[in-house]
Amino acid sequence: MKKTQQKTSKDDNAPWMKWAYVGIAVLVAVAMVGTYLAPMFEKKAAAQVGNTAVIDYTVLAEDGRPLITTDQSLLESEYKKGNVVLLTQRLEMPVGGQVSGENIAVIPVLYPEISGFSGFGLLGFETNAISVGLVGMRPGETKTIGFSYGTNDLAMNLSEEDANGIGLNFTETEVGEFVPLGLTTTPDISLGNESNESPALRFGKVTAKNPDSMTIAHRYGSARVTLGVITG
Repeated sequence: MKKTQQKTSKDDNAPWMKWAYVGIAVLVAVAMVGTYLAPMFEKKAAAQVGNTAVIDYTVLAEDGRPLITTDQSLLESEYKKGNVVLLTQRLEMPVGGQVSGENIAVIPVLYPEISGFSGFGLLGFETNAISVGLVGMRPGETKTIGFSYGTNDLAMNLSEEDANGIGLNFTETEVGEFVPLGLTTTPDISLGNESNESPALRFGKVTAKNPDSMTIAHRYGSARVTLGVITG
């Protein structure tokens, strides 16, 4: 009698085993992808009072015109429009810190060269606003932070003689025009009527003019800030 061949259990299970192996492989692959992607979806820590942050920023006039920026693309586009914008470097500053409102922080200017000035001057009113505005921001986040100067309107009234004395052309300067001003961190003048240090540059805007005098305000509107990294 001819014996019939019987399929072994190994033969019966082979297709299922292959599917099992494939299923395990897929699960392992999904697990590996999840491991790599997890940091991408993890929320980065927010800046807290007492931290130190590195930021990119653009200081804007009250009418929204950029005055000083870390953004080279913005610098180039503004120059094409005929607007002068200063290029600076990223700023490292405390989060939530406060200084005197009229304190002057001198910011280095990378381009263009500004002879006769130590850098660009940010007032304590402005650095305080930026510092407080950083609280709660996360790396990569961008925020527009408004400036407030309290009761100080940061305006000066100059006679024709005074205006010409600081290098302005009183006759040709018009209302709405931005003009350079020099501020010093040490208002006291040394003997010989010479300051011991170069003034910091501020852009002032001519807000009013009559035949004998002009008014120049050097307050700004806001800063557009991007938080880079929290260093401490």
